[in-house]
Amino acid sequence: MKPLTARERKLVAVGLLVVAFALFWLVLVQPLYGIFSGNAERRIELQQNFRQNERLIARISTLRRAAEEQQKTQWQYAIKAQNAEQASEVLKARLESSLAKVGGELRSTENVDTSAGWAQASATALVSNEQLTNWIYLLNKQQPYLVVESLNIVADRALNSGRLDLMDVKIEVSIAINQTNAR
Repeated sequence: MKPLTARERKLVAVGLLVVAFALFWLVLVQPLYGIFSGNAERRIELQQNFRQNERLIARISTLRRAAEEQQKTQWQYAIKAQNAEQASEVLKARLESSLAKVGGELRSTENVDTSAGWAQASATALVSNEQLTNWIYLLNKQQPYLVVESLNIVADRALNSGRLDLMDVKIEVSIAINQTNAR
């Protein structure tokens, strides 16, 4: 093999220098850069979390006042009862009494299974359109407020007579239970 010329030696030296630099970059610089950039992202995330927590801490007095106001009006949204069965019975009685006030014909009432802290009941009735409207109005204006979960209306008689007649209605309602102050 013949000896390399000066130009070839320079090219080989530059090639070895490039390979050495690439190895240096891949082995040392890139992992360190990855660590520091990951830390920078984590630091930014922590700073944002810190600012959010500062805002939350600054709002504690406002949130406390809002919670106290909600505590005062809690009775408007939850029924006082010792257990879910008692609350369901009160709810069924409320369905029955409001239907009686509007003049509808009650077919049946029953308890419906629901999640803890809630009572749910359903009623099936025979009502006219006006009675149904008044019934729902009465249910919604009485406190504590309840949630109408579903309302099924069957108006088969209208098909036969050609005019709106009495309808079979099934309504399911639920209400939150306040067991802390039940008497």
